[in-house]
Amino acid sequence: MQGDGIEVGGNCYQLTAALEGQVSSIWYEELINLNEPFELQFTMNFGDINGEDGGTSGADGMMFVLQNESPTALGVVGQGLGYGLLSPSLGVEFDTYRNADLGDPYPDHIGIHTNGNTNHNTANSLSGPIQADAEDVDIEDGEDHAIAITWDPSSQNIKVYFDCEFRLEATIDLVNQIFDGNSEVWWGFTASTGGSYNVHSVCLYENVSPSGNVSICPGFSTQLVAGGDINAEFTWSPIDYLSDPTVFNPIATPPSSQVYTVTYTDFCGEVQSNTIEVTVEPIEAGIYAEDF
Repeated sequence: MQGDGIEVGGNCYQLTAALEGQVSSIWYEELINLNEPFELQFTMNFGDINGEDGGTSGADGMMFVLQNESPTALGVVGQGLGYGLLSPSLGVEFDTYRNADLGDPYPDHIGIHTNGNTNHNTANSLSGPIQADAEDVDIEDGEDHAIAITWDPSSQNIKVYFDCEFRLEATIDLVNQIFDGNSEVWWGFTASTGGSYNVHSVCLYENVSPSGNVSICPGFSTQLVAGGDINAEFTWSPIDYLSDPTVFNPIATPPSSQVYTVTYTDFCGEVQSNTIEVTVEPIEAGIYAEDF
């Protein structure tokens, strides 16, 4: 991490405290390949200072960023959202403070920008601004908001989902128009405060695929994988012959074939279930001739 951010555990990071003039960035260690499609899921929390009842307005917001400047890149404070001046780059803005000179609307909003410029009135603004939450002008509610970013290199389309609802998209040749032919870039997040402030935090979502049906020999074990977020709450049934029926990856040692069902809450808060069948294969007795 660069700047004022801190790691708080559980794949979560506080990018700013509720203090003036804070700025930070965090970049994933491995580069992302823009020639491959991706879906990145995470939650953002924008704090709870929102100017209600005549109080102080919260600021300034966060960005999801793809950049090819450096693994220690850090933008400017205030209206730059920690992204300002980072170039070459693409940034998805989650802005909680209206800067009228940048073309910001009144509601907390989302926009897609390039090359470290968050001004909606310039050619660097690819899409938006649009109200972040379709049903609420304010996202500084102290709640975690589920966000997904998808990229399809075949259509050169990037989409933004907020609280599991599609909000915004842009079509652009990222590799050639932004990154000068480089397909591998750093990805991560930035945030900042100015004269107004809020706590800004982000949590990465570790999504794993469920395991399929499996066959084992009598007396052997196998590891089951539920799917979804490894940090969610899981309930396996039946609980017989499982090492722990509350984790995402218990060890199963059934003496005979068994069908296990697991339920959990997914990224969008919906209850999901998967079924995994463990087949215990009988061992066939061999017939051997005695040596003469």
